[in-house]
Amino acid sequence: MTIKIDLRVPPCKPVPEVTAFIQECEAAGFNGVGILDSQMLERDVFVSMAHALLNTKTINVASAVTNPVTRHPSVLASAAQTVSEVAPGRAQIWIGRGYSSANVIGIPPATVRQMRDSVVMMKELMGGSEYDFGETTSRMKHGGGGKTPVYIAATGPKVMRVAGEVADGALLMTGIHPNQVAESREIISDGAKAAGRNPDNIETIYVGTTIIRDDLEEAREIARPLAVARLMQSTYSRWLKTAGLDFSEFELPRGLWDLYPDVPHAEDWEKARELCAFLPKDALAQLCDTMGLIGTPEYCAERIKQLEAAGLDHLYLMTDQTYEFATGELAAFRDTIFPALGRI
Repeated sequence: MTIKIDLRVPPCKPVPEVTAFIQECEAAGFNGVGILDSQMLERDVFVSMAHALLNTKTINVASAVTNPVTRHPSVLASAAQTVSEVAPGRAQIWIGRGYSSANVIGIPPATVRQMRDSVVMMKELMGGSEYDFGETTSRMKHGGGGKTPVYIAATGPKVMRVAGEVADGALLMTGIHPNQVAESREIISDGAKAAGRNPDNIETIYVGTTIIRDDLEEAREIARPLAVARLMQSTYSRWLKTAGLDFSEFELPRGLWDLYPDVPHAEDWEKARELCAFLPKDALAQLCDTMGLIGTPEYCAERIKQLEAAGLDHLYLMTDQTYEFATGELAAFRDTIFPALGRI
C-alpha cells in the first residue's frame, strides 16, 4: 500500500496566506494537512480549516490538534459538523490533551477520562442523539447524517486504548521504528476489542518530524531541540526502549523547562539549541531516525520506502518551525521525494 503523507501547517500568518500554502501542498501531492490549534500562538484553527477547504479540491484538512479544555466538546462537535459542510469527506478532527493551548492560560491539559468522554459526546451530538449534561439534556440541531471523523492524539498506552475504544483513528506520537508501530497498534487493537469494535476500522497515523537539508548532519543539528524534547517526556521513554534505545545516562539541563512555551515551540530557538548541545552526535543520529524523516531529500525518500515495506501506511510530518511554513520541506517533496517514489 502506498503510504499517505500529510504535512503540518501552522496558521502563523493571515488566513489567505495559510490557504495559499495549503494549495501548494495539494499541488505537490500531499494527502492532507494538519492545522495547529493553539489560540495564543496561532490563528483560529476552524476559521483556517474552513477557508482552506473552500479553496482546495482534494486535500484533507485536520485540526492538529484541538482539545476539550479550551473548547467544550459540544462546541467542538458543532464546529466539526459545520466545517465538514464546506467540503464533505475532507475535514477531520484530531483531538489531544491541549498542552500548548492550556499551559499558556494556566489551566491543566485534558485528562485521559476527559479525552474519552469528549469524543463520546462529540460523536453522539454529531450523530443527532441527545446527550445528558447532568441536569440538562440537549441535542445538536444540525447533527445527524454524516459525522466528522474524530482521531485521538496519543503517546501513552492509556490514551491509545481509549482511541481503540471510542475514536475513528489515532494520531500516534511513538516514533516510527517498526517495533514502535507494532506495539502501539497492538495496544489500540486491545482497546478496540475490549469495546467490541473491529480494530481494522481504526486508522493509525504516525507523527514524524521532517527536517530536510542538503547536508545530513546539518538536518540532524536543526532537529536537536526536538530530539531533546523527546527525552524530557517520561511517556516517550518507553517508546525509545521499544526501539532498543536507552538515553538514561544523559542529564538534562534544568533550563529546558524554562523555555516559553516549551522546547518544541520555543520562541527563543537559539537558546533552545544551546541548552540541547549536551546530546552526542551518535545519540542524536539514532533519535533522528526514530523520530521521522531528517536528512537529505534522497535519504528521506529511501526512508519512506523502508517504512512502506515495514507496513506503515500513513505519516503526518511536522518540521522544527512553529511560526513559519515548511517551504523547504514542501519543495523537497515536490521536486525530489515524490518523484523518487513515482508520484509525479
